Amino acid sequence: MEKFTFENVERAQGSIVKVAGQDGEVELKVSSVDRTKLNGEQWDAFRVLLKGSANEPLEQGTYRLTHDAFNDAELFLSPNSETEYEIYITTQK
Repeated sequence: MEKFTFENVERAQGSIVKVAGQDGEVELKVSSVDRTKLNGEQWDAFRVLLKGSANEPLEQGTYRLTHDAFNDAELFLSPNSETEYEIYITTQK
């Protein structure tokens, strides 16, 4: 996960991330990457919003995401709706 940094994911904004889903590969678009309130001297903290298709919903859980900007990362995805998902990352500096 060391390549899944704010800077790398921010470069992926607007592009497609491949997600290994329950029923095969699903494509999600990185719609936004934002710093969270916890970000500061001690913590690197950010949120990633992803958009998908209502025809290929994903349940809350851990998935392998793939993109050239960060290679592969296994991350916890939470659905906000049928088409929107979010990932929160907080790592100590």
